[in-house]
Amino acid sequence: MNSKHRKPLPGTVHDYFDAREAVEAIRSGAWDRLSYTARIHAENLVRCCDPALLDDCLRQIVERRRDLDFPWFPARVVCHDILGQTALVDLAGLRDAIADQGGDPAAVNPVVPTQLIVDHSL
Repeated sequence: MNSKHRKPLPGTVHDYFDAREAVEAIRSGAWDRLSYTARIHAENLVRCCDPALLDDCLRQIVERRRDLDFPWFPARVVCHDILGQTALVDLAGLRDAIADQGGDPAAVNPVVPTQLIVDHSL
């Protein structure tokens, strides 16, 4: 977690991540020119990105470059039934393989909270 741009929210016990400040440190006035989607991505990076990579990742957003791969840290994943089935089969296969090797299959879980949406009536 990046703590450089973490600030206390006045009047509360909560903190927030100042993505505007982080982007403005790269280029003055850049925040106001970013699309809403780019702002969300910048905030995600400020919250979760390795501090050593943060400036390069934000610079890529500000300059609208595409030459670097940079991290994305989703808060959750929502799988529709078709993709969710594939994910469940993959998890079951991994758990079987771990169990066959003497490991604990319960240790194999998604890193990101995941919801499976099934929209079929039974």
